[in-house]
Amino acid sequence: MPRDFFRLTGNPTILDAGTLWPSMTPGDVVSDFVFKSSPWAAPTRHIRNVTFRNVAFSKWTMARVTFSECQFQNCLFLGAKFFDVTFNRCSFFDCNFWKARFRRVYIDPATIKYSDEFKAEAANAGILVFQALLSNYTDDRQSDFYMIADINFRRWKRYQNRRDLRKKRIGRVRADWEWFWNVAGDVCFGFGYRPAQMFATTLALFLFISTINFYCIGSAVKFGDTVGEKMSIIDTIYYTFSILTVLGFSSIVPNEDASKLLTVAEALGAVAWLGLMTSVFVKRYMR
Repeated sequence: MPRDFFRLTGNPTILDAGTLWPSMTPGDVVSDFVFKSSPWAAPTRHIRNVTFRNVAFSKWTMARVTFSECQFQNCLFLGAKFFDVTFNRCSFFDCNFWKARFRRVYIDPATIKYSDEFKAEAANAGILVFQALLSNYTDDRQSDFYMIADINFRRWKRYQNRRDLRKKRIGRVRADWEWFWNVAGDVCFGFGYRPAQMFATTLALFLFISTINFYCIGSAVKFGDTVGEKMSIIDTIYYTFSILTVLGFSSIVPNEDASKLLTVAEALGAVAWLGLMTSVFVKRYMR
């Protein structure tokens, strides 16, 4: 039977208002509870080194609380609201933050992890949590956390794409097209946040085009006054990088119609690619 990501497993204990709370001292494990009272009324507002497992805090309002070195496993925060909450060195695994809201919250999005089963069956929940965190990081100007959350948000859209395809909500052509560009954006330049990836992709792409020119253009160039001499590999790399970086042809120029047309096409494509590359560096270092 498929797992229900919106319900706790087993028969958890319901803690109503006035019910004695379980111990939350360092090293404790709080397991199989549904916290009904709201807002947060724990004995302390600083919870340290506590493991919460299969616990529900749905529709809670949690304010001015600090969690340090805590673990949350298979917990539910459905519709929860977090205000001025700090999660220091905490970890979250398969926790559902469906329609949760965050304001002035310190939480590292990299600590929120999900199993493959969650990605396959509840991708929309992953999309919502990282989307909600983006708003929180924007307000608090937490730029590094914003970057990680945005990357995860876009990746989760890819997981949702596959689920929509399985459920036949979108067609195969559209699904594969969106999936391809999502993967390409992730691998090639980290959705605009990874200049090093962009540089490596640019280098690989330029070398690939150099290989095409080596075989397709060959001797259809002119070296000064010399015509018909085949370019060496080094000559081809020099020629290609001169075109693609818009430096000019120097002593090597195309000499036949086909090579001229190919050169023009490569130059036009390079202008667009270099513009994209510039935008990645600006997005990463100047926002």
